[in-house]
Amino acid sequence: MKGSISVLAAVLSCLAVPGLCDPVDDLGADDTGAAAWALSLARRAFDAYTLRRERIPTPDDVPELLRERSGAFVSAVKGDAPRCCMGSLHPTQPTLADEIIQAAIAAAGLDSRKPPVEPQELPRLQLIVSVVAPPESITDPRSIDPVRQGLAARTRERTGVVLPGETPHLSLAVKWARVRAGAGPDEAVEYFRIRAFRVAERRDRR
Repeated sequence: MKGSISVLAAVLSCLAVPGLCDPVDDLGADDTGAAAWALSLARRAFDAYTLRRERIPTPDDVPELLRERSGAFVSAVKGDAPRCCMGSLHPTQPTLADEIIQAAIAAAGLDSRKPPVEPQELPRLQLIVSVVAPPESITDPRSIDPVRQGLAARTRERTGVVLPGETPHLSLAVKWARVRAGAGPDEAVEYFRIRAFRVAERRDRR
């Protein structure tokens, strides 16, 4: 490996080329340390905000991979059901580490679709970090594979995102993306293909 800085660029470039690599895979397949860091950072930020409404500081010893910039989402799953999910398709923070912290905080307490996470829930939640490539504009949402690719729908007001693997059913992916974008039944929207690398906590971690 030539260095961690080049890994994220290679991953995101790879994701942008259909068929070149598996878009739903462990984050940092070439850097398992960074993958573990991403999950640990998300967990610390998620728990700190849930327990104390605090934002943890960005650590000084972040791996170089997480000093890059990219959009990211943090999701929490309880059993097989989604509990919360927040993030951004485009980088909004100085580094990927900061992006993960912000997404974890938003997921824990700022997801308007769900009530804030309660402290007693924490041991039962599995966290997932998704690092996303730049969205690819598409004309037909039926061209995506919902298991391996996500879908975004954009109206004038907001964007609705369905991450890869949220549902295996294309019809549901389209429906959810439109609903999350606040689109009416006959309202025209812009569609985007979403490719992401994901890393998830072990279900039996606690």
